Amino acid sequence: MTLICDTCGRHVAEVGGHVVVDLSRVHIIDSTGLGLLVRAHREARERGVTLCLAAPSRFIRTVLHTMRLDGAFPIFDSRDDALAQLSDGGARTPAEGHAVAVPR
Repeated sequence: MTLICDTCGRHVAEVGGHVVVDLSRVHIIDSTGLGLLVRAHREARERGVTLCLAAPSRFIRTVLHTMRLDGAFPIFDSRDDALAQLSDGGARTPAEGHAVAVPR
């Protein structure tokens, strides 16, 4: 987990607008994964960056909703959708800004 957190932290620090976390290959999430997302979100926010989620599974969406975190992250149906909408320009809403995908 430390390596993943360190990697996310480096990307959040390097990006001046948005970071897109591609969850298309992640089908379930546990407390550790949820904690990682919350920590990355907090660190991103402290740096003035927005952490966005792309392609979360139905299960992950349900967990985010249950934990009342679905409003904390801009959520997109796919990575391509996120990148297209975010690259249209702007600052902080899901339909604005610039995005960099965190490597898989």
